Amino acid sequence: MESGYLVIRRQGNSKGDDCIGTVCQVEDDNAVVQWPEGLRTRIPLPVPSDITVVPVDSLRYRSLRDASALREEFAKSPVPVLIRLLDEMGGEASVKELRSQARTLGLAGEHNSTWWSHMRKRLLSHPRVAEAKPGAPLKLLDESADPFVEERALSAQEALEALATPTTKRAQGRQQALRKAVASGASELSAYEHVAAHALGVTLRSWPFDETAYTAQGVSERVLAAVVEFLAEVTTGQRRAKNPVADPSSKLSKPGAPSPHAVTPLLVGLVTIPVESAAADQAAKLPRGLAAQECVMAVMAGFDETEQPADREHPLRRGAAILQWAVAENSLVTGEQREAFGGELCSRALRLLLLSAELEQQQGPLYEWVDLVLAAVPDHVLQHVIATTVSDDLKAALETLPARPNGGRERATRLMTSLSARPDEADPAVQSLGDSAQAPEAGACGGPTPGQEPGQAIETEDQSSPAPAPAPAASSVQETYASDGAADTPESSEIDQSSRLEERARYEAALDQERAVAWALRSERDDLRQELATLQSRCDRADEEISTLRGQLGIASAELEDVTRRADALTRKAQRQEEELRQGRQAGRAASQSQLRQARIDGLRVLATVLAEVADQAIHTTTDDSASAHALYRRVLAQASAAGLTDIGPAGEEVGFDPVHHQSRTGPSARVIVERPGFAWQAGTPQEVVLVPALVRPVEQ
Repeated sequence: MESGYLVIRRQGNSKGDDCIGTVCQVEDDNAVVQWPEGLRTRIPLPVPSDITVVPVDSLRYRSLRDASALREEFAKSPVPVLIRLLDEMGGEASVKELRSQARTLGLAGEHNSTWWSHMRKRLLSHPRVAEAKPGAPLKLLDESADPFVEERALSAQEALEALATPTTKRAQGRQQALRKAVASGASELSAYEHVAAHALGVTLRSWPFDETAYTAQGVSERVLAAVVEFLAEVTTGQRRAKNPVADPSSKLSKPGAPSPHAVTPLLVGLVTIPVESAAADQAAKLPRGLAAQECVMAVMAGFDETEQPADREHPLRRGAAILQWAVAENSLVTGEQREAFGGELCSRALRLLLLSAELEQQQGPLYEWVDLVLAAVPDHVLQHVIATTVSDDLKAALETLPARPNGGRERATRLMTSLSARPDEADPAVQSLGDSAQAPEAGACGGPTPGQEPGQAIETEDQSSPAPAPAPAASSVQETYASDGAADTPESSEIDQSSRLEERARYEAALDQERAVAWALRSERDDLRQELATLQSRCDRADEEISTLRGQLGIASAELEDVTRRADALTRKAQRQEEELRQGRQAGRAASQSQLRQARIDGLRVLATVLAEVADQAIHTTTDDSASAHALYRRVLAQASAAGLTDIGPAGEEVGFDPVHHQSRTGPSARVIVERPGFAWQAGTPQEVVLVPALVRPVEQ
């Protein structure tokens, strides 16, 4: 019991309310209690059975002092209050006992059994509450127990999935526990999971994978979304590069990040997933230059497989988005690399087409893919591949392709017709002109040109700017030159042909310059769109993180209030204990001094008794030894006076009766005569102690 505690005294069998008092002072064997009427009484310690003691920091104390505030706190957040109540009940109680005790405190009286069943689940979800078995009483665990044992016990994949899942409420420390679980099982992660863990802030060792190709199948969509967001950030410099060599992102130099050479295989694995995936669709917008060419070749390799999976729609759609970036002119690849890529891609497409026609298989996605390839490569590359393809069935195989405006079927058929109609005996100069006229027409029939927007062959509706007039075909030029030669002399025909060649060269140079400017502007526009989409994604994620942080802030604020309240209670308790310790020390010192004083008084009382006997003997002795007795008495009295001992009233003196200093055999009287002197210690001071009172008798009248 301490000062400030409440005590409740039950009124027995009466129907009156219990009487509540406040402890004012605590002594060794009793305590002073002040009751509401102002009356102070003492109660023995330990307290009787009809009295209940209520500590200051308890819920019972709060219910007696400020019941409305306690009810408001319980309505707002019942779990912390019930956990505190469980602690005060000894750390173990059933829900029925909790419910009864809560009603005693004036809480939860309006809630039914369904509410309490739900509250039991909430209590069991708290890290400090457990039960030995289902249906057993709730038990309060030690605060030092790890509240995130379950999170730390998850496998690396499960912890990574939980870490990648957006949430508005996340307990403080849970995210760190999940990161540790992922880091401890990092050896079990695939390449994509490793990248996602790195992007989500998990501390990992250096990139442990040596493969050049990865598969993203089996990885959850949330994890892949984190991978794509990371790849979008590290490839931003590549998409904006103005020179063939782009510096790698600084994010790739941190521990746990993939190497710059591992980024492209990661994109390849995402693009070729044969299932629906929003993350893979986003990844198809990232490759540029050689990375785009590698992704397109991976899609082509999927169509090259003998036993093709039934679903090729998704890789086809993603490959179509990357195809235009792979064949278009850009600063990341040289002209020779682009020409070699286009020739290889076109040759493989025609081989696939001829093989499918030979096997008489209906390959809808394959035909669409081949048509996209034939429509994307430049005309002179497609013309060269058609010219070097030895097959009499090529024209018939082309008829199986989709009939699209400016599609691959139309381009390939036109070029085959042009090759077959070209006369072998044509003038070498005209033949050279016809050959050179094919190269600038790279985009005349729908194929990509330096000025054509990537993806324009797929989405033909995005053609707002008028296309330049196509250059005349080689056969028309030959017919014009032939007709002119019949009317003019050889010298005038030669001059006219030279001027026409110069004019055509100027036209082609101007056209190429305009196409280059248009391609650069469209490329920059696409980069800005991609960056805008990335920023929007990051903004959405930031909004989710803000919501999460707000939830965490609310939880932290509630925990801070609880910790502050507990800290204040502990501070008050420490102050009380310090005061009790100080009082105990003072009481100890006072007790020691009191004991010493009492021991001295007891010793002096023995001496006073002896002096009284000597005085009595000296007074009543009438023999010759009376002088010796008086002398002995005076010597002993002189020795006692050195210790502060003095006599009270000489024998035979008449004085007024004093009940403190006098003792009468016949009772008190106004005037008495001293028969035997008494003795006192420190006489005449506030600390005076009467050791032996003087023996007196009444004065005779």
